Amino acid sequence: MKRETYNSGDRRFGERFKTVIERIGSLEKAGSLVSTTGEQVGKWRDEKAKAPFLAIAILAEAAEVSLEWLAFGRQPPTLRMFQTMDEADSDNDNVALVPQLDVVASAGPGFENINPYEIEALPFPRSWLQRIGLPERYARFIDCRGDSMEPTIPDGAIVLVDTRFQQTRGDGIYVLIDGPNVRIKRVVLGLLGALQLISDNERYETETLSAPDAEALRIAGKVVWAGGEL
Repeated sequence: MKRETYNSGDRRFGERFKTVIERIGSLEKAGSLVSTTGEQVGKWRDEKAKAPFLAIAILAEAAEVSLEWLAFGRQPPTLRMFQTMDEADSDNDNVALVPQLDVVASAGPGFENINPYEIEALPFPRSWLQRIGLPERYARFIDCRGDSMEPTIPDGAIVLVDTRFQQTRGDGIYVLIDGPNVRIKRVVLGLLGALQLISDNERYETETLSAPDAEALRIAGKVVWAGGEL
């Protein structure tokens, strides 16, 4: 499966990335968070190699800066990035290996997914999982394709799913199963058991399911991260 990469073309990206590395502590510590070498992280910093999107997102999370600021410089970094980072936050013990499934979830009509299986394990900050109360054994990554959930979830993003949610527990963004198809939509609870399936992209219309259709809808989990907490 093709791995998403990030190459900004922004001349100041390297400066922002350098700030993130300084916040984490060193190239080696940054590399340990994303299961690579400090030398490779240095190549990303100097834009001599394209950085995987997930690695960029993890490093931004570890440095406590917004992904949007790191990628595009659109938002200021948090004040805490200028504070000293706890050694525990940069230790390998803070890295959880979360399975990525061979599932492509559509933000549009749906892609066919047959017999999903784990294709690899991707690193993710364990402290973040603990902060939101998501046990590692219920965490899964899947790919998202389509633009109907933009700007919340970009086309091609890797999203983190809490698989404990086998039914809707309030409004949120969920992974929905319709036969062999897997979709990602914002779900809003309606009256008398009805559900609304909302696309964050205003170009797409809202779908309304009556109570019988809503009861037949299968929920595979709740999306809790897509380059940032949702």
